[in-house]
Amino acid sequence: MLAIGSIAVAGAFALYLAIARIPGLEQALAPDPKFGWRGLIVHVNLALGVWFGAFTAGLFCLLPGARRLRVTQTAQMLALLGVLVFSSTLFIREAEPIRSNYIPTLDHWVFLLGLGLFGGSVGLSYLDRRLLPDGAHSDIPADAQAGLRAAALATLTALATFAMAWLTQPANMLPEGYYHRLFWGGGHVLQFANVLAMVSCWLLLLGKVTRRPVLHGRFGAVLFALLLLPALAGPWLMLAETSDAWFTQMMRWGIWPVTSVLILLCARALLSARPALAPGALRSTAFVGFATSVAMTIAGFILGAMIRDDSTLVPGHYHMSIGAVTAAFMATFLVLLEPQGRTQPDARPRRLAVWQPLLFGGGQAVMALGFAIAGVAGAERKAYGSDQQVRSVGEWIGLSVMGGGAVLASVGGIVFLVLAYRALRTRVDSAAA
Repeated sequence: MLAIGSIAVAGAFALYLAIARIPGLEQALAPDPKFGWRGLIVHVNLALGVWFGAFTAGLFCLLPGARRLRVTQTAQMLALLGVLVFSSTLFIREAEPIRSNYIPTLDHWVFLLGLGLFGGSVGLSYLDRRLLPDGAHSDIPADAQAGLRAAALATLTALATFAMAWLTQPANMLPEGYYHRLFWGGGHVLQFANVLAMVSCWLLLLGKVTRRPVLHGRFGAVLFALLLLPALAGPWLMLAETSDAWFTQMMRWGIWPVTSVLILLCARALLSARPALAPGALRSTAFVGFATSVAMTIAGFILGAMIRDDSTLVPGHYHMSIGAVTAAFMATFLVLLEPQGRTQPDARPRRLAVWQPLLFGGGQAVMALGFAIAGVAGAERKAYGSDQQVRSVGEWIGLSVMGGGAVLASVGGIVFLVLAYRALRTRVDSAAA
């Protein structure tokens, strides 16, 4: 609920910011010149940090082996409190917006307190017996369980990397440099956690389609361990003088090789099971979500390989990549509703749920491609409003395509929220189910 609520509020606030830029309304809705920047930073932290972190923690709660202590419930309440605290910084005029990579920041102790409370609470929820393999029944298949445990370990490693960065900060740093160093390393490690959680969702979704495990025995655990291994170096890399370059190379070479192997294994599992697939299996939410996320992941790898400078090709790459994670998460949520005693109330939303991941993912992909087109034409990154200078036809076309894709992705996001709301209002009688 925290994960879904965060993207709902982030989406509503993004719409508010857009309306506030309409001539004649800006003074009434956003009299503070920096209000838009503060709002954008809160929006990004809700739409990415809270959505990814809380959703992965929610999946982790479905693993077998929970201990009896009420650590998870405490962590959930503290995480919610942290989100409310850092979001309140939006209205503090003294909070200076800092456009740091991975975690854009408001330079104010209230924002940092809320952000730390949320991150620490997510980490606390992972300090549980569910980190250890357990053979008990779960709605999460065995091969995906290993991936979620690896994602939990990657998140804990990211928190340790943030802590190491804070402990080793040089004295008298300017805010831009301070927050860049504070979040750069841990932000890279968090990308490993997001990919591990996404791949776990692939295995769950594809398992629903083929009705058999995608990975067998300990082979999956070995692959997840290989994907996790580079991230474990994060805290120690903060001690290196050239840590920026090390983290860049860690993500550049640490994610795509193992993820590509997993994509090939998923394709093999699908092809081998195709003769026995149930009718309509390829027209299900599980398959459409899986295929959308995989296609966007491959496209994200390609765009990442094309990056040569700090142009809008960079946001094109990461919007494609985070869109792949979000599409997988959305499809997984819709698929897991029924085992949790929730379902769509009638046939029409069930049909809509099949294509929702593609609607969102397609819009996000178009937006990312628009960024990429503009970047190839030379459009600068992190230039907004009056700072943005459109100097060529290629930049104009790319940014226009980006805007159209953003609208389509927003429609997909709204459809997801409507489907989630309607399903969560409907409880299926477990005995009848």
